[in-house]
Amino acid sequence: MAAVDIESMATKKRKKTTKKTVGPVLTERFGQIWQSEHLGWMKKKLGILILLVLLAVVVGFGFSFLERYVQQVNRSRQVKLKVKLNDRPRWASDELVREVCLSTGIRQDDDFYDPELVKSWNANLAKNPWVKKIHRLRKSYDGLLEIDCELRQPIASIQADSELCYVDVEGVVLSAVPLDGPAGHLVRLQGGNPKTIQPGMHLSSKSLLAGIEVLAEIRKTDNQLPREDQLWSELAVMDVSNHEGHIDSGDSHLVIYTTDNTEIRWGAAKNRERPYYEAPLVTKLKHLYRSHKRFNSLSHYEFVDLRYQRKEKADPLRRPKG
Repeated sequence: MAAVDIESMATKKRKKTTKKTVGPVLTERFGQIWQSEHLGWMKKKLGILILLVLLAVVVGFGFSFLERYVQQVNRSRQVKLKVKLNDRPRWASDELVREVCLSTGIRQDDDFYDPELVKSWNANLAKNPWVKKIHRLRKSYDGLLEIDCELRQPIASIQADSELCYVDVEGVVLSAVPLDGPAGHLVRLQGGNPKTIQPGMHLSSKSLLAGIEVLAEIRKTDNQLPREDQLWSELAVMDVSNHEGHIDSGDSHLVIYTTDNTEIRWGAAKNRERPYYEAPLVTKLKHLYRSHKRFNSLSHYEFVDLRYQRKEKADPLRRPKG
C-alpha cells in the first residue's frame, strides 16, 4: 500500500510539473505565431470584419429604433387610412374602383402597423370577382394602402329573373357596375340563360360560352382597327338559343342583332364551322368588317349572312333596307 501511495504521489508531482512547464511554452509559442509576419494580413482583415459587423449591428439597431419611433408617433396622431388602385384601366369607373378598394375590408379603426393586416386585406380582395390577379399590396407610413392588381373586363351582360350581371371572356359573372368609355358598351346575351346568376360564379352553359367566344373574337379584331372602322358599339344582342341547331338545324346557330336590329347570321360556334360546311372564323370576320366598311355602318342592311365561303354569296346587299 505504501508503494502505491508513493507512486501515486510521484505521478501527481509529475503532472503538476508538466502543467508548470507546458503552459508557458504554449503561450510563448502562440505569441510568436501571432507576431509572425505571415499572419499580419489576416489580423488586418479580421479587424475590418469586426468593425463591419459592429457597424451593421449599430445600423440595424438604429433602423429598428427609428421604425418603432415612427410607428409610435403615427399611432399617437391617428393616421387616416386611404386606399389607391394603381394603374387603373381607362374603362374602370370611379364606382368600380371604389368597390374594389373597399373589398379589402379596410376600416378606419384598423391598426395600420399590424404586420398581419396586409395578409387579411389580400385575402379579402382575392374574393372579389372583379379581381383577376393580385400583384402586390403595399402600405406606407402616411396611411396609404396601394393596390396593384389586374381587373376582369366584361364583354357582355346577362340577366336571370331580375338580376342583371356582367360576364367576362372566361365566363366569370361580375356585378353590374357602370363603366367608362367604349368598353362600357356590352352585348346582351340572350337564350340559354341560367335560372340564377350571382357575381363570382362561372357560367357552365355551352351555348352562352360559345356566344362569348365569338364576341371575344369580334372585340379583339375591333381593338386592332382605327376608330372609324370599329363596329363593336353597333352590336346589341347575341342570341344563342339555336346553338348547335337545337331549335332549327337549318338556321344560323348564333345570331347577333345590331342596335338598329340588323340581323347578323354568324352561323356555327368557333371551331365548329367544318361539320356544317361554313366559312372559317377568319373569313367570317373579313366579310363582317368588309360589309361595315362599305357604308361605315351595318344599319343599311336587313341582314348580314357570314356562313358562306364565297364572297358573292355572303354579300348582304341582296336585301338592302329601303
